[in-house]
Amino acid sequence: MDGGTPGSERGDPARAAQGGGVGRGGGVRVGIYGHSAGGTAAAQAAYEDCRIRAVVNLEGYLDHPSDRLGEPAPLFPVARYGMDRPMLLLGTDGFRNADIDRSWSAMLDHPGQHTLWRQIDDAMHWVFSDFAAMVPQLQADGLMTAEGRDRMVGALDPARSVPMVRDHVLTFFERNLP
Repeated sequence: MDGGTPGSERGDPARAAQGGGVGRGGGVRVGIYGHSAGGTAAAQAAYEDCRIRAVVNLEGYLDHPSDRLGEPAPLFPVARYGMDRPMLLLGTDGFRNADIDRSWSAMLDHPGQHTLWRQIDDAMHWVFSDFAAMVPQLQADGLMTAEGRDRMVGALDPARSVPMVRDHVLTFFERNLP
């Protein structure tokens, strides 16, 4: 990308009308991240606002909810048209399904993209929240079963999962927001 209007060459009329360009923020480093619906919102916000230089999506779908069971729903513009700035898609092996795979794969299919897809194994969706540290304590105190813990945050010990998530996010922003 040469600093022109992002999106215009991909046929998105809303982006073509936006104007502006990447890298005109006077050295300001802006990144955004979010989990679940917040990850979806972060990805779409970065797509719509060129001032956001990097984005981390922690298991947020990049498509609309389906009206019909078993049928794919339309992709959000960020997944449909791609983005010209770095994005990290960070997920877990326990939350993967056809919708996540389809919408995240769409991000990777755009030529010249800067999108990475990483996965944390032995983990579930809520490992990206405070539950990662709290749920194992609830289990240890007898307030939750091991099965309940595994369904929420996975079997990965918080001594490993919490730093792992933090390191993925911080390393990504350190590399992409110089």
